[in-house]
Amino acid sequence: MAVSKNILIVGGSMYLGHLLRAVLAEGLYTVRILDSVAPDATYPGEEVMCGDLGDQSLLVSACRGCDIVVDFTKLDVGRWNGGELATFSSGVAHLWEAARIAGVKRVIALSSDSITGFYRRASVLDHLTMPRPDGPSGVVGALNESIASLYANKFGLEAMCIRMGACRPEPIDERMLSTWISPSDFQRLMRMAIETEYHFEIVYGVSANADRWWDNSNARRLGYRPQDRSDLFAPRLRGQRSANQIENTFQGGRSAADSFKGDPRRIT
Repeated sequence: MAVSKNILIVGGSMYLGHLLRAVLAEGLYTVRILDSVAPDATYPGEEVMCGDLGDQSLLVSACRGCDIVVDFTKLDVGRWNGGELATFSSGVAHLWEAARIAGVKRVIALSSDSITGFYRRASVLDHLTMPRPDGPSGVVGALNESIASLYANKFGLEAMCIRMGACRPEPIDERMLSTWISPSDFQRLMRMAIETEYHFEIVYGVSANADRWWDNSNARRLGYRPQDRSDLFAPRLRGQRSANQIENTFQGGRSAADSFKGDPRRIT
């Protein structure tokens, strides 16, 4: 028998937050939204809290009474104190600590694929691949995974970290043939993250694309069954790439190329 769950969505006003809320509105879930800005519209029964996401007392209050916390805000560092890396990074643990204090059972945290952006495009990564960030959001994601592991092992929180690809109705360039996840597959992934039993897991947010940089067999083991593929869009997107060689060398693309001053020959 399905069991009702109380879910807090941090960053519920974001695009992915809207996609998840559409799914939860159909099931036995009570949803609370916490964000720095209110959503344009709400589903029946949703509760909305707005404020400074760096406020620890607000985070604890929002987590109270919730079984699961889903955090989208690591995908948008600007939502936390203007996006300064030092300030944002120091606050990454705040949500995990708030969840622990409030007695939350599970935290699902999404981060940018920038977390592995300095791997070459010829590489195939899996859930055991170590972070190799290509920018601030990747650093935040790597830190978030370490903290998630700590809180799972030391305090018993169930934790899933999702390394997100590009979620949009269609891929728009050649890179996205490898990183794309359809909105429907994203919703399937989130259903798995909410319903499946686990301790601490890392998975990728990606559809069943033929152009594959990420081996997502761990997500499949946990019950994720993507139905969409980027292959349909490949004929018109093949060759749509940047003229920047660094961008074309590394999985992070534009993020890896931004302000790059290193020697790519030394990044293997």
